Formats: sequence, structure tokens, C-alpha cells
Amino acid sequence: MNIRGVSLDDFYAVTNDVSRRAYEGNVIVAPEARWSRRSSFNARLRVVNSRGPGARTAASGRHGPYACWHAYRDVLWQMFVANPDATARTALATYRGQSGFERDYPATRYRVVGSVAYPVSMAALCVAEGCGAEGPPFLRVPDECDPRPLAAEGSDDVLARIERELRQAEIAPPEPMVFEGPVSLLDAPDLAYSGR
Repeated sequence: MNIRGVSLDDFYAVTNDVSRRAYEGNVIVAPEARWSRRSSFNARLRVVNSRGPGARTAASGRHGPYACWHAYRDVLWQMFVANPDATARTALATYRGQSGFERDYPATRYRVVGSVAYPVSMAALCVAEGCGAEGPPFLRVPDECDPRPLAAEGSDDVLARIERELRQAEIAPPEPMVFEGPVSLLDAPDLAYSGR
């Protein structure tokens, strides 16, 4: 990832602090971290033990020195708390400032990184069970952190039903799309029949 608005030394300090407090010191900055320009640097997070806290597998299931989605979340969140105007560009998204990170990062949890035959989300690759459960406060379940009361289940109010369904959609992972219709001659779904 490419980071701007933070010094490399500060990024090392944030990573070490988060790693020590949440991942038993297993998460580190990869040794190839370097300045790319005067005002930005390239860095990756790695783990010392590929089966320890903060580690993940590859989409294929292979263990390696890969830091999990939760470790990146916690390190970047702490970095943005200390430097609210920083920018981080990763393979999943570009986060501009703390508000941009808090808005965009939770959606990357369900980003499919596996193959078409074996789809898997980023957060499902964690090695340790319950990894990142005590994450930053902005990732709490919406019902717990939303101060507005939730309408009663039997309520006929249209707006209350819509709000209830939207809150449920925020909690649930996206469902994969399934094509229902005839297959064309080339063994591909015939899109002319979709939706009928």
C-alpha cells in the first residue's frame, strides 16, 4: 500500500503498538518498506508466525506471512486517528482521511478474493478464531451504536419497515447472485432471459 501524510517512522510505531496490544507482537511492517517519493512510502504488513494472531491464509488456503483484514483495519485505523488527513492507497480501495477510511473500509470485509469456483471473502481468511473481534469502535454492529430506537417488528409504518430492513442489510454479508434461466449454446447464461 502507498501511504501519504505519515512518516515511515510513525507508521512503524503505530504498527508495533497495535501489534503488541492486539496481536501478541505477531504483526510487523515488511522489511521492504521504503519511501517512494518525498511525501509517500510503500509498505505492507506481515506476520512473524503464519499460524498466529493477525495471520491469514491465501485464497487457496496456503499459509504464508500474510496479515489479515483485521490487522490492516486496526493498524490503519490507529494511523488515521493519529493523522486524520493521511491517505492510504491499497489494492482494495483508496482511503482519504479518517472519515474516508471509516466510511469505506468496512465494505471491503466482504470483498471476494477467491476464484470463481471457490469464492472467499477477505475476513474469512483469518487463521485465528475470533480474530479482530475487539476492533475499532466504528465497526460495531449498527444496532448497538445507532442511538435511534428500532421500530417494533409488527409496526405497519412504511419508513420503520424500510429502516429495519436497511439495518439488517448492513449486518448481513451480501448474497451471491444466481442466474435462473436457460443456458445458451455456448454454456453461458443467456442474459435475454434474466429477470423473467
